[in-house]
Amino acid sequence: MSDDVYDAVIVGAGVMGAMVAKSLSEAGKRVLILEAGYASGLSYEDYQSYVDTYHQALPKIPNSPFPPNPMAPSPYATEIVNMTAGTPILNGYQVEQGPLAFGSTYLRALGGTSMHWLGTCPRMVPNDFRMYTQYGVGVDWPLSYDDLQPYYCKAEWAMGVAGNKEDQEYFGVTFPPDYNYPMERIPQSYSDRVLEKHLSEYPGEYPGESGAKVRFGEHDYPLRVVSLPQARNSIPRGNYQPVGAVGAPHIGLRCEGNSSCIPICPIQAKYNAVKTLAALDKKLVTLQTQSVATELLIGPDSRITGLKVLRYPDASGRGVTEVTVKAGIYVLAAHVIENAKLLLASNAANSSDQVGRNLMDHPFFLTWAMAPKTMGMFRGPIQTSGIPSFRDGPFRSDFSAFRIDLGNMGWDVATYPPNSDVSAMVGKNIYGKKLRQALGDEIPRQLRIGYVIEQLPEPGNRVTISREYMGPMGTYRPVLNYNISDYTRKGMVSAMKVSAKIFKAMGIADDQIKTHFDSSSPGFMEYRGADGAVVALSFIGSGHHMGTHRMGVSRTNSVVDRNQRSWDHENLYVVGCGSMPTVGSSNPTLTGAALSLMAADAMLVQLNSSAR
Repeated sequence: MSDDVYDAVIVGAGVMGAMVAKSLSEAGKRVLILEAGYASGLSYEDYQSYVDTYHQALPKIPNSPFPPNPMAPSPYATEIVNMTAGTPILNGYQVEQGPLAFGSTYLRALGGTSMHWLGTCPRMVPNDFRMYTQYGVGVDWPLSYDDLQPYYCKAEWAMGVAGNKEDQEYFGVTFPPDYNYPMERIPQSYSDRVLEKHLSEYPGEYPGESGAKVRFGEHDYPLRVVSLPQARNSIPRGNYQPVGAVGAPHIGLRCEGNSSCIPICPIQAKYNAVKTLAALDKKLVTLQTQSVATELLIGPDSRITGLKVLRYPDASGRGVTEVTVKAGIYVLAAHVIENAKLLLASNAANSSDQVGRNLMDHPFFLTWAMAPKTMGMFRGPIQTSGIPSFRDGPFRSDFSAFRIDLGNMGWDVATYPPNSDVSAMVGKNIYGKKLRQALGDEIPRQLRIGYVIEQLPEPGNRVTISREYMGPMGTYRPVLNYNISDYTRKGMVSAMKVSAKIFKAMGIADDQIKTHFDSSSPGFMEYRGADGAVVALSFIGSGHHMGTHRMGVSRTNSVVDRNQRSWDHENLYVVGCGSMPTVGSSNPTLTGAALSLMAADAMLVQLNSSAR
């Protein structure tokens, strides 16, 4: 290809790549998108094949609907094991060296991990952007909530978020006066309303007072149930037109509560990046799938001069060809881990030694119990409400914030109902009518509380590469080191205090609290408190990959600036959740999309300036 055929080359066709491509092409720029996976999902029939694969799969894990691709492999939940013996995990795509298993997976396919995300879209709260200044931990962002707010609005409309802004105005989160989400909030479930009633009517400490509270330090935190903003179709506001299924736009215009948001929405009522990709102007945007980016080429002036790409015709590994693509600017939007891997393989953007470092997730902590009366479980999408009471507060100087998810799927990933319930009852020789009666009694009463726990950036939590671990076509596999600090472990211990209050308000007896942590589970660990007492804990990954190319105010301690442009290469942008310096307790996709839209504006300024 000749030089500068394209204004921009984007690596990755997930949410972040799709958002950048949309912004650039709408401004008349020519864009090439490179995707490692196949061109699947661009037709209704393709997508339905994913649904069929999911139905046939035995393990209902996030990647189960998507056939394995040996040329662009993805990590699978079944590959994650307990690492307390100190044995590395070598059997999957990503190599894990511990001391804990990372616990989260992602998808290398068209649409990226948005193909199996939950769709929850809360904004970060203002103090999440100034953790060091406010609480003396972590680092500050090079921008504020107010700086990002206009892009939050754009991202919510680009993704089609359903929500009511009055539910989200807490801890300093604000909206423009004339703004609202494009669609009404998803209706709260029966179990949400039962919890809300019991928590609001719980007797207070003083006569005439009501409402359950939990005290940390000198502050009381009321337990308030609110709806969650979600990127799934609901009742539209004003002239907004919900976006239905790709290839069948009349399908999926309203969420039908199919209860399989993870791993797949069968009707595409939930947003995925293929919806954006399918609507791009084909005259300006070229999508090349089956194209694995392997190396950024760096000129003597530190500008990126090209990108090496391996193209494969099929899964056999035969007929692979190498090409070099060129453009005015280069945008890495592949994924937190894939972006870091490509930068490391290219010896690029790493004068700060921060590439790959500060890998973060939201360790997901669970407690569960059997309610005395039905909670109406297994109705609607996986979750519709949460408790945001602990997303911010002075306690963050001591332990992590957390956002509480209220699940609609019984004990969910704690015990994997209803299959586990059926197996357990059959094991007790319960069959036929008695089995149906027992399941009908117990499953609707299952209450699971989930905690999305904040994690601070730590240089030792990182992605590296090694010639010892190579994948298909001679490409690197990512090597991960991961641990969870006492700051986050103490947050989990504090979450147990919150669960105790919720269970008490629900009238749940101690013998009906079923929370337990198996020492053989991948996420098992312990916390030793100041008093010397050891508490057993366990977590699973939230699938919220963050960090590895964080933004900052200086090239000495960050990879990119506030616009996600590399400090080292003026025509390289590394966008998405990997640029987040800290993570708060909000699901990161909305923030990553907002950051990508902000970066796209900076790209347009640069492209227009160079064209003059």
